[in-house]
Amino acid sequence: MTRQLNDIPTKSENKKMEELFLAIYFNDVKKVVDFKNQFSELYAKKDKFLIDGNTTFDLTNLTFFNQTIWFDGDWIDDIKPLVEKHIGRTVQMLDFWCAEFGQQNIQRQIEYNQYYEYFYCDDPNDFEEIIIDPISFYLEKGFREVDLRLYNRAQCFDFTEVKKLLEQGAKPHIHFENDGDSSILSRISDEVSFLATCEVVPEFKVFETKGYNQNFDIRRMFGDILGLAAHEEMYHLLAEYEEENE
Repeated sequence: MTRQLNDIPTKSENKKMEELFLAIYFNDVKKVVDFKNQFSELYAKKDKFLIDGNTTFDLTNLTFFNQTIWFDGDWIDDIKPLVEKHIGRTVQMLDFWCAEFGQQNIQRQIEYNQYYEYFYCDDPNDFEEIIIDPISFYLEKGFREVDLRLYNRAQCFDFTEVKKLLEQGAKPHIHFENDGDSSILSRISDEVSFLATCEVVPEFKVFETKGYNQNFDIRRMFGDILGLAAHEEMYHLLAEYEEENE
């Protein structure tokens, strides 16, 4: 127990480690290497970074979030130079981690919904609600249970169950309200657009001009990049099955 507690950064250490958070977030390999060389003991605690309170996070996962976001091919021409730059920088970060851990094909080590309180994700232990009503409410309206279960599990980012339900024939485009924008596919797609356009891409654009000379809201940034990566991955899973069944 003592050793485990010593692995958790103190408040002052964690404040210093925000520099490492930012370097990995923005795919700055040189700064990551410099931090490792200068603060080796803190660097060793990178898998226990405190987001807030007692919530720890392995910072290497920021690179996998970047990979999911930037490697998506659907970008408007205006920001393609920024995208291409961070594709290259993300590749460099991935190569760095592969060398660090002495293995190839390293992957994300967490489930997105472990951090459901930090982004637009429902409690993964709630199996009985979609939108704001219980599944039973929509069953009485005549909707299929498999489609309702898909909405529930997708809004909770339970990728394993979502894939099972899609293989059972669940449809991600079913609208459960009359507004024409209540399918799980549209709910996920809308959040992808919002986070990319209004949060994550602007953060990276500002970094291009201001660099580290600005005030950063680490908790918000974590939630934004986590949320965008989660929604991107879920959107592609849903869309893949949607296309196969057209």
